Amino acid sequence: MKFVTKLTVLLAVLMLASGCVTQRGMDSGESTPSQPNGEEATPTESAEQEDVVRDSDSANKETTKSEPSKELDSKPVTPVKPAKPVKQKVGVLVSAKKFPTHTHIGTTKFNNFTKEYSYDWQLNNALYSTFKKAIEQNSRFTTVDISSMVDDAGALDFVMGEGENGSFNEKQNTLRKSLLDKGIATVIIIEEAPTVAITECGTYGCSEHQSKGFGLFTRSFLGTDHYIASASFNVNVERLDKPVDVLTLPTFTEFQDDALKNERVEDFTPPDNFDEITEQELAPIKNTIVNYFDRLATAVGKYLSGQ
Repeated sequence: MKFVTKLTVLLAVLMLASGCVTQRGMDSGESTPSQPNGEEATPTESAEQEDVVRDSDSANKETTKSEPSKELDSKPVTPVKPAKPVKQKVGVLVSAKKFPTHTHIGTTKFNNFTKEYSYDWQLNNALYSTFKKAIEQNSRFTTVDISSMVDDAGALDFVMGEGENGSFNEKQNTLRKSLLDKGIATVIIIEEAPTVAITECGTYGCSEHQSKGFGLFTRSFLGTDHYIASASFNVNVERLDKPVDVLTLPTFTEFQDDALKNERVEDFTPPDNFDEITEQELAPIKNTIVNYFDRLATAVGKYLSGQ
């Protein structure tokens, strides 16, 4: 009986022990999975982060692509310069022979002579430069040498009449329109020609003595000598856009007077023999002639500029 009782107790203990083990296994298998810690992302959060990364990469690529365009846009734009105004052209023609002339009038006609001195004064270039300088002081104007456009300077006469009351010479219409087409609205014609160098009056009236060309004019009469620098030229300044003979305007009247073109030179020293006169001895004569054209060119420049 005691043995049975002990066996029963032993079985009961074994059953209890087996039940505890089973309960522990169940408890362990049914335990709730641990929550993820703060450093691990859920699948949804991971997807959102990947989308953000992709969007960021895409934005970076777009920024990189657009950077060259920004650089181009940032370059300064060069401003367009306004077109320069077209300058008004003034045609200039100087027609003079190469060497200066000496015209001498003596007590009798048997003492008279006309000769040239072989000194190249280059007066054509000198006078052209004189007018060019005076006219182009106003930036609205430029001078043009029209010698190649004209066959005969002496035949040029575009305006008939005086001052602003003239009319165009129909015989010159073709040439006038041709010059206008080239933008030339004013012409200055300087042509060597005889002028009255001196006028002498006495009991029986007055007599005029002509200088045959630019250079030196001398007059000897009963031991009295005169030495004159002769700017022996005809000068015309004419408008081609409207019939105006500029040198017949009151401002220019004096320049058309032969007495002004032929000026006595008090400091001229005559040589012992005019056949052997030097270029240096003739220098005061040349300077006086150029000075006349300096004054005329200055007056023309002021007229064109509206002064």
